[in-house]
Amino acid sequence: MSGALARLAGYDSPTLSNAIEAFGVRGFEVGFCGHGLKHLVGGPGPLVGRAVTATMGSREKRPDAEQRAALYEAVAAVDDPVVLVIVDEDERPGHGAFLGEVQATLFRQLGAVGIATNGAVRDLEQLRGLGFGAYAGGVAVSHAYAHLHAVNVPVVLDQMEIAPGDVLHADEHGVLAVPSELVERLPAVADAIIAAEGDVLAWVGSPQFATAEILERLAAVKTAAAGAVRTTE
Repeated sequence: MSGALARLAGYDSPTLSNAIEAFGVRGFEVGFCGHGLKHLVGGPGPLVGRAVTATMGSREKRPDAEQRAALYEAVAAVDDPVVLVIVDEDERPGHGAFLGEVQATLFRQLGAVGIATNGAVRDLEQLRGLGFGAYAGGVAVSHAYAHLHAVNVPVVLDQMEIAPGDVLHADEHGVLAVPSELVERLPAVADAIIAAEGDVLAWVGSPQFATAEILERLAAVKTAAAGAVRTTE
């Protein structure tokens, strides 16, 4: 993992989300997955990696050997850790699981650290043993006719637009997209936010706490973030 991505693993997703907001590069309502993805299996810390994308279905039988080979090759070609992003295009996603113990073991060997899908996964105990993170719409007992439609294409996962190579950060809160141009700039802003929020929390528990100052104290966090943004320019 590059040094810049490794540093992002030291922060939780909400803190990085707040830091991204400070740059004003996108609306506050986009750039993350919503309630459609459940945090089913977590690794030892946040998942950080670059997206390798695919689309799939599982309710009808289709050959997909070419697409599967392309997916393995795409994962192996990425120098950084990979987060698989697989969008189930069936009308009712999640009937069959594309990924279970065998696929996770293969992808782990190729450099993937987890999966984000609106579909299903299976073999949760084995995924935990592998340290392979899973954010999914649910679980399934069978792979059914799981097959890939396309590989390394732009996708929309739970209302979040993801392109191949995008940086993703995921923890127990969910999956966050990190703008590539901010990867190296985010730690300084995240540190400033953590410090400023720490000051607020210390003040709340102090004899100096006063209701009339709450808005001012909260505004100071945004001011600190904005100041940190300027230092990264």
